This record gives sequence, structure tokens and C-alpha cells, in this order.
Amino acid sequence: MDNNLQPQIPPYVKRTVSPVMKKIVFVFIFALVLLIPLKLIENLINDRGELYNQTIINIGNEWGKNQKIIAPVISISYTDTNIKNKNNVNNEKTIAVVPVEKRFAVLPDELNATIELKDEIRRRGIYNATVYNANLKLTGYFSSKDFPEDKEVQAYLSIGLSDTKALIKINKLKLGDVEQDLEAMSGTMVSPLIINGISGQLGPEYNSSFDKEKIPFEIDIDFRGSREISILPLGKKNHFEIKSNWKSPSFLGVLPTERTIDENGFLAKWEVSNLIRSYPQIINVEEKYGDFYDDFYISNENYDGYYSEGDSVVKVALFDSVTSYTQIYRACKYGILFIMMSLVVVYIFEIVSKKVTHYVQYGVVGFSLVIFYLLLLSLSEHIGFEYSYLISSLAIVIPNSMYITSMTSNKKFGIGMFIFLSAVYAILFSILRMEQYALLTGSLLILAILYAVMYLTKKADIFKALEGKE
Repeated sequence: MDNNLQPQIPPYVKRTVSPVMKKIVFVFIFALVLLIPLKLIENLINDRGELYNQTIINIGNEWGKNQKIIAPVISISYTDTNIKNKNNVNNEKTIAVVPVEKRFAVLPDELNATIELKDEIRRRGIYNATVYNANLKLTGYFSSKDFPEDKEVQAYLSIGLSDTKALIKINKLKLGDVEQDLEAMSGTMVSPLIINGISGQLGPEYNSSFDKEKIPFEIDIDFRGSREISILPLGKKNHFEIKSNWKSPSFLGVLPTERTIDENGFLAKWEVSNLIRSYPQIINVEEKYGDFYDDFYISNENYDGYYSEGDSVVKVALFDSVTSYTQIYRACKYGILFIMMSLVVVYIFEIVSKKVTHYVQYGVVGFSLVIFYLLLLSLSEHIGFEYSYLISSLAIVIPNSMYITSMTSNKKFGIGMFIFLSAVYAILFSILRMEQYALLTGSLLILAILYAVMYLTKKADIFKALEGKE
């Protein structure tokens, strides 16, 4: 039988899978495979970030922890009597008068605090931690109306400082009209209300001060700390000022009424009323109030659970909550999106240039894009995030652009790859910097890539030409 008389089978029937479709499926599957090394790099970023945080905590514990100032209070203790019913040996009910110790803390009527912080960097290996030296000045007065009359009391002026081992010097500790300073002693004398701190005993020489309507105080101390500093508004009226050369503070709890932040640091001021507090002016020292603790556990009939500090604490954080590790981790989350877009662009160049690209060449480009995040992590631990990002992006953009030039034998496609990757990494950097517009920026980028694909693939003959070369 003549072969010429046999029916001709069209090429699309002989070929069950189009080369173009094979390449598209490969690009999609390969992008998913690259999720594995990306996930490994994410785990490495987490591990390095945890090591960094632990190092910062260790440095802070040695230099001085987060400092909370609870000062000043006057602790009062005296012996009172109480009537108690009990049974005698004959099982008869009797009434007995028993002594009972009363302990409470009196808060000031007016409290003015000026805190000046000088931050410095402490290094351990490749990690840096921000710590500070602080000077605290407290002035104001107590009201004599808050103290018991006709009682033989023991009184102490108490200053709460959460990490007393970081106390450097007591410059002044005065109360009332007594000229000499109080002799400082360890302990607050109001435990468990205020656990850590110092105090000074008020002897008979202070009796005349308690006879006056106002009992002024003046306190000046130096101490160290790290990361955060906070102070409680113990007065009925409170005026606080905190000054530092730290340029990026975070204000928590009660926000300042005035603040100035510039290249020299910041100055913040607070005017706080006692009406925002959850505790009274005279406190039983056995009571527990959340503002006096960083966190503590209460279990009773009224409350059962973890109680964190309240919102009436004035707090300033002196550390960067967004570290290089958090930015790299966020960048890695966008990794699969940018890698897939880059592989699609390579495929578009293959179609437009009518040059067949081997699967191995896709693999080289894909893995180089993954290495970007590892290189960024390694460099950022030594030279900072911005310079690391610039160097890492150039280390990927330039070789890939030259590689595309060689693949397509056309400099125009190499320049196109350079422009595309430069735009991608520039947009990624912008996304990391402006978190509020990250979703919008990413969506617009995807839309722009889609429009570019539509424009470059609008003619079907380029696909036919590519299939003919397979």
C-alpha cells in the first residue's frame, strides 16, 4: 500500500503534551520545591533571632534589667488591738483582746519625677545590646492627714526599684525639714507590695515634720538598666519628664502629653491624675495590685488567672522591636512569590527570544534567588541590614542578568532581567520599610507582572516557534 495514501496525523495528535505546557508545569512545580530550602532558611533565621534575644537578655541581666520605679512611699506599721472569740478549757466562750500588727503604705499627694537616660552599646560576640545609665530625681510632698494620729508607729521612706543590684549611688534622700539625709538600708519595708528597693527609717527627729500639713521629699539616685524603664504615678498629681539620647523610643501604658524626638534624642512629658489608677492613696501592703508587678498570679474567689500590669504605668522602651532578623524573616515570607515571578520572567524571555532554555538553567536561577536570603542573614549580623540588603541584592541581580544574556544571546534580555530583579528587590525593601502598605504594594507588583506577561505573550506564533525548537 502506498504510504502516500495513508492518512496524515496532525502534529498535535502525535504529541500528547505540548512542550510549552511541560515547561509551565515544571516552573510551577520547581517553585514549590524551592519552598523546602526557603523553609530551612526561615528556621535558621528563627534560631539566630532567638540566640540574639537570649544574648540581649543575658547582657541586660548582668548590666541591669528593665527598671520599674515605685517611689516614694512611706510605710507605716503599728500595733493595734483586736477582739477575738475563743473557747476556754470548759468549752465556754470568752472574749480576748489580742495585739494585731497593722501595715500600710501612704502615697504622696504630689509627685514630680525627672529621669535622664544615657544609652550605650554593650557588645558580646557579633551581638549588640542597648543599655542605659539613669539619673532619677523625685520631688513632691506627702499629706500629714493620711497618717494615723495618737499611734506609736514605725515609719520608713521606701523606694521601689525592680533591679536593686544595678543601683549605683544615692545622691540625696531627704524627707521633711530635717537637714541630713536619711541613712539608706536594703529592703523596702512594704513587702509584698513592693519587693525590691531601698528604704530609710524615720526616727523621732521627723516628728515635727509630720505635724505640718505638707511633708516634702527630695530624692536623687543613679542606677543602670536595659531595654525599658517605667514609673508608677503614685501621686494624686504627677508630672514626669524623661530625657534620653535614644532616637527611637516606644511609649507604652500612659502616653506622654508632650514629646519631642530629633537627631539628639527625645524629651517626653506626662501629666497624670490619680483617677486613672486602680489603687487608693493608702494601701494595705498585703493587697496585690497589677501595676506594682511585671506579672503575677492571683488565685482567689474573685479572680483566678494571670494578671499582667495595667495601663496606668508610664513606660518607655529603648530598644528596636523590629530587628534585622524580623525584617529578614518577613522578606523570606515573600520569597516564594518573588521567586515564582522571576522564573516566569525567565520563561517569557525564553519565549520572546525563541531560545530553548534547559531545565537545569531554571534550577540555577531559582537556587540563586534562594541564596539571597541566606546571604542577607549572614551579612546583616556584621554590617547592618541596609548595607547587607544592597550587597546581597547586587550579588544576585548582576550574575543573573549576565546569565540571561548568555542564555538568550541577547543583551536586551539581560538588561531586562537586571531591571526586573532590581525593581523586585527595591519593592521588597519598600515593603519591609512601610508595613502598613505591604499588601497593597505586593498586589500592585503582581498586577504589573501580569500585565507584562499579557503584553509579551499576546501573539500565539511565539509559542509555535518555541514548540518547533523542542
